Amino acid sequence: MVSIKVAESRKVQRFGRSTLMVSLPSEWVKAVGLKPGDIVRIEVRDDGSLIVTPVSLLEKRLKGKEVTIRINHATPEEILVRTIYAMYIAGYDRIIVESSEPYILGQQLHAVRNIVRMLIGSEIVEQTANRIVIQVFVDVERYSLDNLIHRMLNTLKSMLDFLTITIVHAKPEHLGELQELEYELDRVYALSVRYTYVLSTLRCTPFLTEYRTLIKSLEDIGDALTMAANALKTRPSVLEKLSKYMEDRAEELKNMFFYVLDLIYEALTKNEVFVASKAVDLSQEVTRYVSKLEESLPTNMFTSEELVAAKHFFEKFKLVGNYLQGAAELAFDIALEKAGNLINLAR
Repeated sequence: MVSIKVAESRKVQRFGRSTLMVSLPSEWVKAVGLKPGDIVRIEVRDDGSLIVTPVSLLEKRLKGKEVTIRINHATPEEILVRTIYAMYIAGYDRIIVESSEPYILGQQLHAVRNIVRMLIGSEIVEQTANRIVIQVFVDVERYSLDNLIHRMLNTLKSMLDFLTITIVHAKPEHLGELQELEYELDRVYALSVRYTYVLSTLRCTPFLTEYRTLIKSLEDIGDALTMAANALKTRPSVLEKLSKYMEDRAEELKNMFFYVLDLIYEALTKNEVFVASKAVDLSQEVTRYVSKLEESLPTNMFTSEELVAAKHFFEKFKLVGNYLQGAAELAFDIALEKAGNLINLAR
């Protein structure tokens, strides 16, 4: 850590016709090892001040971050998996699992392998009887928050597409694909949260709290879609009767859902306040539409047990609408904050 005890005032000099420059303090230059030709990152703060950081220091923050997790035979697999997951999203590149016993239990090894497969960019690079080394190979330059969110939105669309096909054609075999997609959504969610931690370390991207909350809302939508699908998975008679009841309504609901997701992405990438506001309004309409479908459900079509399952399906789908509304409201907040001190609502 570099500490400059005395603040200095330096005069701004003109360099060429339009460039202004100021020299860097020699004490600081020596302390951070800065040389001619090195690259520095310049961050403009909200108050107009600048932060100058050598890229070499940023790389040290991002690379070589290592943590060791000590376990024994009494360590539950659930806690071990949860800890590895937490270290991954916290930005650690090297996660070492060591047992104080002569060997790691078979069920613990199995749990570690499963979570490593789930975490994008992670691999087991070393392994002995009582030690596992997990290395995370994630190049932050390959990703952006917008791209990761777009990937999550597309996965949600695919999930709803398979659920719609299931309902329209009364074909429960498609529900297995929906669960595979939820697994993929969880993988991208973990990578997205890790990426927000990395950006927080770099201190170069605003609205990270809002983005992380938005990412969580999208993951919640996926969970709710899966719960709605599970209500039909073991109830073929309920699925068949819902198929007859919903008919074209399922496609209409899917199209509304797709449209809101497209508006959310447009609002985020183009900073469109009106588009974000429209997404909020339509997300509320999605929830109202699902409630109306539930209220209009012809109860005489179902046995008492089937009716409970059908109601459960609609309850979970209303959760989808609620989380969708939360995501749209976050997109609206982000679009507003990006507008800065002038929010132009003139049309």
